Amino acid sequence: MNVDFRSLPVIILAAGDSERMGEPKGLLNYQGKPFLVYQIEKLLKIGLSEIVVVLGKDYKLYLEKVPELKKVKYTVNLATERGQFSSIQCGMQKIQSKEINGVYIFPIDVPCPDVEVWEELANELRSSEIAVAIPEFQGKKGHPVLISTEFMHHLISCSSDSRLDFEIYEQIDLKKAKIISVNDKNITRNLNTPEAWKEYEELK
Repeated sequence: MNVDFRSLPVIILAAGDSERMGEPKGLLNYQGKPFLVYQIEKLLKIGLSEIVVVLGKDYKLYLEKVPELKKVKYTVNLATERGQFSSIQCGMQKIQSKEINGVYIFPIDVPCPDVEVWEELANELRSSEIAVAIPEFQGKKGHPVLISTEFMHHLISCSSDSRLDFEIYEQIDLKKAKIISVNDKNITRNLNTPEAWKEYEELK
């Protein structure tokens, strides 16, 4: 199966309550614009044109502050107390009716990696036996992850209090996951505290 990474949808998870950050992470000012705008613009520049943003209880604020959401698809998870997995399911339900070969899962608090990461993950999906491709930088796994359509439908059928990492571990045990070594530290960054955000801003 020949998979062009540009044909695959991306689900951006931006529905969290951002308790440790203290404000919505996607609305943090980065290079003069909301961080979500920066992420969307970089994805579009890379060539990933089908983007689904999952918003949470702050969705009205996002719609006010990020008019660029009109350029992509978005959906709202008002039951974020059930955890991140419910937001993943919310995003997948938005695209499940489409003919796709897979979907990227991309948390808002991970800076968008370079195009090579997205390409390398898609290359691994050529094997129909693979359920998920996971990037790794210097021994540490990160995001985005790329899941097959079959695995996506399995995840949709799970209970909303499941966890993606546990489901992925099961695929690793079944030898249906591929871990891909990449040369991009961004995949391991987790910008969920003011300290982590300040460190990232200083890299400009």
